[in-house]
Amino acid sequence: MVFNEFKGKSILITGGSSGIGRALALKMEASGALVWVISVNREEFRELPPAIHCLEADIREEEQVVSAVRRVREGAGRIDMLVNAAGVSLWKELTEMDAAFWDLVFDVNVKGTFLVTREVARDMINRGSGLIINVASMSGLKSGMPGASAYMASKWAVVGLSRNLHLELKKHGIRVGCICPGSTLTDIHKKANTPMQEEMMEPGDIADSIMFMLAAQGKGHVQLLAQPAFFEEWK
Repeated sequence: MVFNEFKGKSILITGGSSGIGRALALKMEASGALVWVISVNREEFRELPPAIHCLEADIREEEQVVSAVRRVREGAGRIDMLVNAAGVSLWKELTEMDAAFWDLVFDVNVKGTFLVTREVARDMINRGSGLIINVASMSGLKSGMPGASAYMASKWAVVGLSRNLHLELKKHGIRVGCICPGSTLTDIHKKANTPMQEEMMEPGDIADSIMFMLAAQGKGHVQLLAQPAFFEEWK
């Protein structure tokens, strides 16, 4: 899917070296956007085309986020769009979790989203415009499942953060949305040999939906988009 609306626009994508973030980076570059990605996995950068600008940074670390966003701003001139696609999917039963495990899940999924959004929003507020999409999960909308307490709580937090930022930032001309994908066939599921992979969505399917949201937000408004896989039910 190619959108002409993105030609010449700059976009920053966290987690852009793999999974949904990588699929989005490739599609946005093909649509003529100036693409910058942040990832902690430097070795994955070589799988991206040279036209995509790659920065190594750990979004859990405030100084690294501030530095990375500054470099993007200096290199691109401005950041028109932000997609927070970085995240971890780690599961443990309640009694097996220690505080370090809980902190890891929340530091990546929630704190990282907050830090990057804060730094980019400062630039967008000065300009009076911007588009932000946070990637949450259907787990942030439906009832839980055993072993997913930390993960699901973090995704509920991302949905809540997105809803409030929509209200907080719209007065500055910034539109905030959130997409909640169902089960998606990322490398995590492939390596784990997760059952029912044939029923899962591909990362490119979610990337197409994010591009739709970004294009629609420039004209109307799509605040929350839930995209369950076919075998998943609303609960």
